[in-house]
Amino acid sequence: MRSKLLVALFIGIAIIACNKDKFTETPKTPKSNAPTHSAARFTGDTTETATSQFISMSVANQMITSYLYSINSSANDTDIRSFSVSADSLRAFLANTSIKNVKLIFAHTMSYINAGNSGVYAGYQSGALTIVIAAYDTSGNYVYYGGNVLDHLIPCPYTCPSGSAGNDLLQ
Repeated sequence: MRSKLLVALFIGIAIIACNKDKFTETPKTPKSNAPTHSAARFTGDTTETATSQFISMSVANQMITSYLYSINSSANDTDIRSFSVSADSLRAFLANTSIKNVKLIFAHTMSYINAGNSGVYAGYQSGALTIVIAAYDTSGNYVYYGGNVLDHLIPCPYTCPSGSAGNDLLQ
């Protein structure tokens, strides 16, 4: 459940970062009557019909609060709360129009691996986890950026953004 919540959260962040200029329009309500938090969104469908959806700030905060409660965040300053990624890098990565979906893959950081922890469980430890961002086309085949995928996500805690983005909940 935790990994699904994190994946949903990072997909939302990726969509927001890539569609920054489109936010002057009024968001369209999904045609489906299914709730936006439906488990049906996680069916593994790789076709274009499996779309991510925008959710309200209050629903997002409810999801975030549940995760923070699950890791006892008020007494825990080591478990990962979020990752930040450069919007410019993400836009450059997604400029290829053959990309139809983005895959967010949990991975250990190279510093964690190089410290002798290759294959060692890290839990949700900040500094040990990252997310590798890969893209794929409508056929489900990976699409690379000059032979590369995107990493260098910045973990919070330890390197949290300033301003309101430094808060755990959306404001």
